[in-house]
Amino acid sequence: MKFSNIAVLVILLLPMFGCDEKATGVNSQAGVTSTPAKELSPEESFAKLQREAEAGDADAQLDLGVMYAKGEGVSKDAVKAVEWFQKAEAQGDAMAQYNLGWMYDNGEGVPKNAVKAVEWYQKAAAQGAARAQYNLGLMYAKGEGIPKDAVKAVEWYQKAAAQGEARAQYRLGWMYAKGEGIPKDAVKAVEWYQKAAAQGDANAQYNLGLMYNRGEGVPKDAAKEVEWYQKAAEQGHAQAQFILGVMYNIGRGVPKNATKAVEWIQKAAAQGLDGAQFSLGEHYYEGDGVSKDWVRAYAWYNLASAQGDYPLYFSEQYRENRDSLEKKLTPVQRAEGQRLSSNWKKGDTMLAGSTQGVESADGKPSKQNTGTAFAVSIDGYALTNHHVINGCTEVKVAGREGVAKVITSDSVNDLALLQLPDKSVDIAKLNPDPGKLRQGEDIIVFGYPLNFVLSSGGNLTPGTLSALTGLGNNTNQLQITAPIQPGSSGSPVMDKKGNVVGLVSMKLDDGKMAKATGQVGQNVNFAVNGQTVRAFLDANKVPYKTGGGFFSHEKSNADIADEARKWTVLVECWK
Repeated sequence: MKFSNIAVLVILLLPMFGCDEKATGVNSQAGVTSTPAKELSPEESFAKLQREAEAGDADAQLDLGVMYAKGEGVSKDAVKAVEWFQKAEAQGDAMAQYNLGWMYDNGEGVPKNAVKAVEWYQKAAAQGAARAQYNLGLMYAKGEGIPKDAVKAVEWYQKAAAQGEARAQYRLGWMYAKGEGIPKDAVKAVEWYQKAAAQGDANAQYNLGLMYNRGEGVPKDAAKEVEWYQKAAEQGHAQAQFILGVMYNIGRGVPKNATKAVEWIQKAAAQGLDGAQFSLGEHYYEGDGVSKDWVRAYAWYNLASAQGDYPLYFSEQYRENRDSLEKKLTPVQRAEGQRLSSNWKKGDTMLAGSTQGVESADGKPSKQNTGTAFAVSIDGYALTNHHVINGCTEVKVAGREGVAKVITSDSVNDLALLQLPDKSVDIAKLNPDPGKLRQGEDIIVFGYPLNFVLSSGGNLTPGTLSALTGLGNNTNQLQITAPIQPGSSGSPVMDKKGNVVGLVSMKLDDGKMAKATGQVGQNVNFAVNGQTVRAFLDANKVPYKTGGGFFSHEKSNADIADEARKWTVLVECWK
C-alpha cells in the first residue's frame, strides 16, 4: 500500500487523544518559594527555613517538604517530605494536602494507596486547590481509589478548569467531545480545548487540529488544522508530529513537501509510534523525501510490526510490507536491517551511519552523494557544482517528483546549470556589484551538509570573506571561513543583505595539506565568486535577479535563513 493512501486512513481513524496525565507532583503555595527573599547562602536558607518550620510556620513546613521531595538544596528524602507535609496539613494547608495525595498516588515516601490519595485530594479540592480538583477528576474518570463516575469527574474538572487549570480545561473539552458524564457538545469541546491550547497544552492543541479536520464544533479548515498540529508537534506530541508529517505528504493545509513530511514522521517514529515507523519505512522504500534505502525501510517495518498497536488491518499491512521487502533483500542487507531494528531504542532516528555501501537490491541506480543547488530563475533554472552532478545517471531533488536535467556544466570553474522538475516561485538574488566586495566582510552559507545526520531543513553557517582570491590566487574564487561539510557543495554564499556573492566549491584537503606542509588548515574553504557565476549565467542566456535598490537593507541571520530555505534544494546524484 502506498503511504499516501494509508496516511489518509490514519487521519480518519486516529482517535481523540485522552492522556490521563496527573497534575505534576509536589508544589508550594502560589507565590511561596523555597528561597527567602534576602540573599543567603543555600546552607543559611535551609537552616532559616527549618527553624521556621520547627517553630510551626505552615508555609515553611510545606516548602521544606517540597525541598525534600524534589531534592532541591537538600538530599532527596520522600519520607521526610511526607513528615513535613503532614505537619503543614495538620494546620489545614491545602497544598500540603494535595502533596500528600500525590505522594500516596505515586507511592513516594508512603505505600502506594489510591484510596488514601483520593482522601487527601478531596480535602485539598474542598479548599479550592485546582491541582487537587483536577487529579480528583481523573481518579473518578478512571475509577481509582473510588467508584468510576464520569459525572463526578466532570464536576471536578469544571471546578479546576474555572480556575484556569489547563489540563482540566483539556479534559473537560475531551468529556464534551466524547459525551462522557455530560451531553456531547462539539462546540463546548472546542471552547475548552481552545482555553487549554492557549496555555500551551499539547493534547488540547492536537485535539483542536482533529476538530478542524472533522469539522466538529468548528468549520473544516485544513490550514487551522495544521496550525494546531504544528504547535503540539513542536512540544514533542508524537501523534501531532505524525499527522503533521502526513499533512505535508499529501499537501493538505500546507504545500506538499515530502522532505518536511519525513522530518516530522521521523520525530514521531523515534518516540515509538508504530504508525509513524511504518510510514517512515514507506518513505525509505519509495525514496520519497529521503534517499531510497531498503535496509532502513526494512528496519522501520520490523519495528512497526513488533508493536502493531493500530487496528488489525494496519498490523497486517506492517507485516505484509516487511515480509515482501525481506524477500527482495540480500542476506547482507537483511542482516543489517535486523541489526538496526534490534539495536533501536526510544529516541533513535537511525540517521547515524550509512547503508549506502550496501548494494541496491532492485538493481536500479542508488544514491551516491548529495549536494546543494539554488534556484536563480522562475523557469526552474538552478546552480550547483560540476563535481556534484559529474557522472550521475540521474540528478534528483529531495522532496520533489521527477528528475533534474543537467543543461550544461563547466568543469574548470566547477559550475553546473540544472533545470529543476518544476518552476520556482522563489529565487535567489545575486549581488548587484560583486566587484565591490571587501576582504573581512561577513558572509552566510546555507545548504544541506551531512543530510543523513543533520537537519533535513537545511543548515546556516556564518563566516568571513577571508580572501578575494582562491587557491593559487585563482581570481575566479573567494576564500571563506564558513565551515564546509559533505553536501555543502553548491550552497549559496550570501552577504548580510541575503544577496548571493558566491557558490561553495571546495575545502582544502586536510590530509594533503598536512602531508605537504606538516600543518592542518583551519576553515580554509573556497567558493566560485559572483562575477564568475554571473558570467556563466549570461553565457547560457539564463535570466536572473540582483538585489540592491532603495529598499535594500541588512537582515538578521534568521531572516536570511528563512528566505534561503525557499530557494535552495538538496540534490542527489544517483548512479
